[in-house]
Amino acid sequence: MKHEIELLKADIRDELLNLEKIKMEFMAVEEKFNYVEMPVYDCGAIGYILHSFYNGCENIFRSIARFFENDLSEESWHTDILKRMKLEIPGYRPRVITDELFMLLDDFRAFRHKFRHSYSFNLDWEKEVLVGRKFRRTYELLLPQISEFIQKIDEIDIE
Repeated sequence: MKHEIELLKADIRDELLNLEKIKMEFMAVEEKFNYVEMPVYDCGAIGYILHSFYNGCENIFRSIARFFENDLSEESWHTDILKRMKLEIPGYRPRVITDELFMLLDDFRAFRHKFRHSYSFNLDWEKEVLVGRKFRRTYELLLPQISEFIQKIDEIDIE
């Protein structure tokens, strides 16, 4: 089982490297969140960064859910997986994220859903700005919480 825990940790660390790259992309466009309007092309490109950020977070959560054999329904797994990550399962799995981070990530999840199911010319820049302005805080909370989770899974007895 030790090798499986190490594989989970490696998957998580690999995804954190991807999130670091997304953070760098975000920093290059962050000033644009001060603009009142944005051309459709730019709105779509910036939206893709926000979309990719949440995908990376969700990839981490899926790895954790798979490892701990969390059953997720087909219809609502995107919502369910995020909710489950804020839950501690005593004696089995530590909590992954706090309630505050859950709320922030849920905004990214909702944005990603809208982004995936909309045409670029239908994107709402004002809503994108609201989510984009939460990027830094979300990222700052995510890293230590994921690191703490990795430490805690080393401490639990998984058979």
